[in-house]
Amino acid sequence: MAKQKEKIVNQYAQAILAYADEHNVLENISADLLAIRSVVVAEPKLTSLLTAQTISDADQGGLVDALTQGADNAVVNLVKILLAHHHFAYLPAVVDRFFDLYQQSQGIQAVTITTAVEADEDQKERLSNAFKKQSGAKKIQATYKVDQDIIGGVVMQSKSLLIDGSLQTKIAKMRAELLG
Repeated sequence: MAKQKEKIVNQYAQAILAYADEHNVLENISADLLAIRSVVVAEPKLTSLLTAQTISDADQGGLVDALTQGADNAVVNLVKILLAHHHFAYLPAVVDRFFDLYQQSQGIQAVTITTAVEADEDQKERLSNAFKKQSGAKKIQATYKVDQDIIGGVVMQSKSLLIDGSLQTKIAKMRAELLG
């Protein structure tokens, strides 16, 4: 079942990405997908209501219109197709996969950069550049977090790379060496 869901999610994500790329509307599609995904995730009852067997076509249409108001026609059609094929619950996964595919196609690598204290803009830029150099990524999309537990230093993590320069890890390694 998981492979089937993955296949379905991938097909929808590839289709909407191909459309957006072909029609030069990547920014609009991206913004619309994020907005709709945030509503669907924030209101889980919406998915239950839209997919209920008891909802009339008119009521379902009204909800879809409200959910997709102002969205690109391709996004509206995606929502309607997901509903028609009983795949609406996959919408958040489709949007996530869309962004994964988009980032891959553009050579963008997502990274979470964790520091012990808040980094200023200059430090953030230096950290981003350091990760870009280490990873070989063309572009990065950085998310910054503060975690006082790392004591000092920085931890940079993407899907495929972990650079741990935190004092917490260095102390743990020294402790392990001393204790054998």
